Amino acid sequence: MGPDTGWQRTVAEGRLGKRWPTASIRFRITALAAAAVALVLIVAATAVVIVQRRQTISNLDASLVSRTNDIITLLDANDGIPDSITAASGEGFVQLIGGNGRVLASTPALAGPIVPLVEIPLEQSITTLTGLEVDDDAFRVLTTIVATTEGPAALIVGRSLDEVTDGIGILAASLASAIPLVVIALTLIVWWLVGRTLAPVEAIRSEVADIGAAQLDSRVPLPEGRDEIHRLAETMNAMLDRLEHGVAAQQQFVADASHELRSPLARIRAELEVEPVEGETIASVREELIGLQHLVSDLLQLARFDADQVTARTEVVDLDDLVFREGNNARIEGADVDMSTVGAVQTSGNRQQLGRAIRNLVENARSHAHSSIALALYEDGDSAVVTVADDGPGVPAEQRERVFERFARLDDARSQDTGGTGLGLAIAREIVQRHGGSISIDPHYEAGARFVLRLPVHRS
Repeated sequence: MGPDTGWQRTVAEGRLGKRWPTASIRFRITALAAAAVALVLIVAATAVVIVQRRQTISNLDASLVSRTNDIITLLDANDGIPDSITAASGEGFVQLIGGNGRVLASTPALAGPIVPLVEIPLEQSITTLTGLEVDDDAFRVLTTIVATTEGPAALIVGRSLDEVTDGIGILAASLASAIPLVVIALTLIVWWLVGRTLAPVEAIRSEVADIGAAQLDSRVPLPEGRDEIHRLAETMNAMLDRLEHGVAAQQQFVADASHELRSPLARIRAELEVEPVEGETIASVREELIGLQHLVSDLLQLARFDADQVTARTEVVDLDDLVFREGNNARIEGADVDMSTVGAVQTSGNRQQLGRAIRNLVENARSHAHSSIALALYEDGDSAVVTVADDGPGVPAEQRERVFERFARLDDARSQDTGGTGLGLAIAREIVQRHGGSISIDPHYEAGARFVLRLPVHRS
């Protein structure tokens, strides 16, 4: 992989490295929180002012009713109209108006009727009036009918709304001053909290921005806690693990492929340069070229697997046919093959690919057998099992997974050059796994090596 990959260019261009996305998120969250709180506070303050105004007016109306009841009690207790009923009471007034519109009693300084009456009201009422003679302020005015020595009369009791207006004004001013301070304080707190919350994200971003092809072993820091940011960091590290392993596997694959390709090419060149071009040389070169062709074919097959470009139609496959065919081919080529099957066993998949997987196992057994190989096919529950055994040197327990790696080379007798590409078992496992199965080495087989292939059984 070159030093300037597309992923690195993305980092270099700043799509992962710019600071403004984090700052923008911080600004947006803070602005939205401040706006939401400001809106809630304004609505709440408005509701408080309205409720307080109504409550204050209700209290004022209650005081008017109480004053009116006191005056009615005085009128009932006296034969005439006592002067005490018209005594000034705070910011208010009292008038008693007869049926002919004549003022029977009035708070001092009121020359005429405070409220012009065409007729005496039949029921008690309370209303708000402005522009009265007594003052320019608004008044709450209670009007009711009372009995006097001069007949029915209208009792008018009023009180200024100044105390209501002044109290509500003070409350509104206090709230108007407090709300901006609360919003500003909340904005600063949210800005700090969001910045503190996003600090691990910035640390992750900074670490990822510094990771290049040569530093794939680096990992992003894991913040404390088990929140979303912690899970994001874990996901990033898992992605970096996969990326590191993928790049390492690719580099190892390229190195192994280069080594495997260089060896036959070097032998071909040596034979052509040193030996006379005779029949034996041509035959040797032809054999090397055939091996090289097989190697390139296997490399291309694995490359297609890696790129997930292998597409094949699914069909019902008779595994017994494939086992007999590969066993007979091995016999034709001179191998001593023992075959044992339990009848027709079917699976679903691609016949050509499954045949290649079994063929690779048979060729591997032929390469390492001393005298004979054995093939078997049977059912084990919902699994179709194919076993391929040889009487060769076997595989050490610690190497039983490594033999399925690409270009694997063991340190014992099975590592000797047998003319293969070193990719057969890797391709076989890849094919079987893509068919929902598995390949392993039987750990209890001691007469050599026995490979066990398992596939899901197809039942019609």
